[in-house]
Amino acid sequence: MKKTLNHTQVYVEEKGQGTPVILLHGFPLDHQMWRPQMEALAASYRIIAPDLRGMGQSDVPATNVSLEDYADDILALMDEMNIKKAALGGFSMGGYVAFALLRKAPERFSALILANTRPEADGPEGRKNRMNMAVALYDKGAAAARDAMLPKLLTEHTRQSQPQLVEELNTVMGGMPPEGLVHASLAMAFRQDSVDLLASIHVPTLVIAGEQDAIAPPDVMKTMADQIQQASFHVIADASHLTPLEQPEAFNALLTDFLGRITV
Repeated sequence: MKKTLNHTQVYVEEKGQGTPVILLHGFPLDHQMWRPQMEALAASYRIIAPDLRGMGQSDVPATNVSLEDYADDILALMDEMNIKKAALGGFSMGGYVAFALLRKAPERFSALILANTRPEADGPEGRKNRMNMAVALYDKGAAAARDAMLPKLLTEHTRQSQPQLVEELNTVMGGMPPEGLVHASLAMAFRQDSVDLLASIHVPTLVIAGEQDAIAPPDVMKTMADQIQQASFHVIADASHLTPLEQPEAFNALLTDFLGRITV
């Protein structure tokens, strides 16, 4: 379904009933990356997975956007869907949006899931790489992001043993609106540092890393988890960056156990 949020049409997938759990996808993906989690949790929870503006089936912004704009969309979505409080999960870029939400409205969230993400802002080299990606997206379309990201999302073993998953990801990433990905690249490049936020997070937090993740390595995520008071840290074996899709059973086991101990 589509919702009009802050004058923008945003696509939202909703499944199940019960305690609301909002799941935010990464770059250059959309809500479909959460399908195994939606299927596993829908019997007990109300799972809400939006496409951030400019990605998936949501409208491409006409002007520059920031991570705070994405966060404002989520807060507007919660108001639209009469959700006063929810558990919040963010993968990679979705984690950056989750940090922005915790700066804006920490009282709206009862629990936090941080998957394959990190709190630091980009340094000069990271910003340069994201701006180069923005240029490549204009030159080559969404394939520029797909070709750059796919080798980082899955381990070599998974790419060889699960060709169907590789093909699904190729289709999803290759179908993204290029200009929407440009906006996302620049929003990430100039995002606010969230390291100082960590000590102020006072809700139960699940931190999940992939054993072979080069984008958000386990040691970086462990350092992040150590700064959050109520955080539990887990590393999923035989996984790179896209742990929710690469090792869904292990990911879902951690998620189900964590949510089972949370009250909204």
